[in-house]
Amino acid sequence: MKITAKYIAILLGLSIFSIVIFYILNLSNRRAVEASAMELAVSEGKTIEKVLAKAALPLLEKGEIHLIHFMDELFANDQVIYIALKRSGRLLHAATKFEGYLPLEKDFQAIRTFASPLGEIIETGAAVSDGSGVPYTAHIGYFFSAIGEIRNSARKGFLLLTMLQAAIILIIIVFLSRFNRQMLLQEMEIQKQKEEKDKFQEISLITAGIHHEIRNPLNSLYLSYQMLEPLLDPADREVAFHSHSLKKEIKRIQGIIERFSNLSQAIPVRMEAVDLAQFFVDMRSVWAGMAVRPEIISHHEPGMTVATDKSLLTQIIANVVNNAAEAGAGRIDIAVSRQKDKTVFSIKDNGPGIRQEQLKYIFDPFVTFKARGSGIGLALTKRMVMQLGGRIEAESAEAHGAEFRIFL
Repeated sequence: MKITAKYIAILLGLSIFSIVIFYILNLSNRRAVEASAMELAVSEGKTIEKVLAKAALPLLEKGEIHLIHFMDELFANDQVIYIALKRSGRLLHAATKFEGYLPLEKDFQAIRTFASPLGEIIETGAAVSDGSGVPYTAHIGYFFSAIGEIRNSARKGFLLLTMLQAAIILIIIVFLSRFNRQMLLQEMEIQKQKEEKDKFQEISLITAGIHHEIRNPLNSLYLSYQMLEPLLDPADREVAFHSHSLKKEIKRIQGIIERFSNLSQAIPVRMEAVDLAQFFVDMRSVWAGMAVRPEIISHHEPGMTVATDKSLLTQIIANVVNNAAEAGAGRIDIAVSRQKDKTVFSIKDNGPGIRQEQLKYIFDPFVTFKARGSGIGLALTKRMVMQLGGRIEAESAEAHGAEFRIFL
């Protein structure tokens, strides 16, 4: 299944929607907890208000100084932010832990809560009168730390869960994007293989036509030449030259027809463990028959083996080396290494290189950039590599040689 940008966008939209729903539910839950904590704070404040009212009355009967001392003792508590004592609505005594901060209201309230720059504050007040009927109000403002702790804990929990959810969604999106990319690459590879199969089917039709229309008449021509050859005067240099040229060209055409046939025929594979040291020793006899032989040096780990078809590997290496030699390379280095589960043959030459615009066509059948070439060698090489379950690729910079890498 190919995952398009549309599906990824839908997934992203659903993910954002789920985050929003999660945020709303978490916010609702947090507010419910805060409301319960506030109810507890107000209940506690009412209890303090009753205790304060009962304690203030007997102290006031002894004199207001005793009530002031009691308020100062309460102020010593770390949770208390400020205290205040009013007589007939006018401030009689006050103390605050923060200079200038005394948030008293004009109208008396037994219990009130409010947010401040310092945090959530609860103010408890008590109204009493002395023996002569003079009204007093006592005010105590203190932190209710549980509310702040609940809020901070809820915020941290919400942030962590949101980040976790976002990370999971990001991982899923990255996974799907990579999966989609892999699927697209596989689809492109399948399409490429299909195009190559179609191309080889066309080649098969062409080869069948060549066999029928060219090979048989060419064989008859060669037989006729063999019958005429004894009648020719070998002492005549011009006759000898044309006779040799005719025979050479007939054999060259026969060679091209054979290569066409190889390109269209099924390639049998016989897998075995190939010792690379012995393999390159055997390759010397193959390279000895080359018309142009550059310096060829091989590199590999001692005792290294590869599971492959020795005959096909010989043809593959020989084709690439021969192609480099015909292009004008004076030295060819063959390095064999391991990369994960692959064996990599790197064949690097110091020839004239391949132009960038030509690189993508060098493995296509019938495409050649040499003066005398059929465009079959590298196409057949690629087909043999694919038959072994591998791949071949090329890199080159003009005037800096070329490198062919074969992954098996």
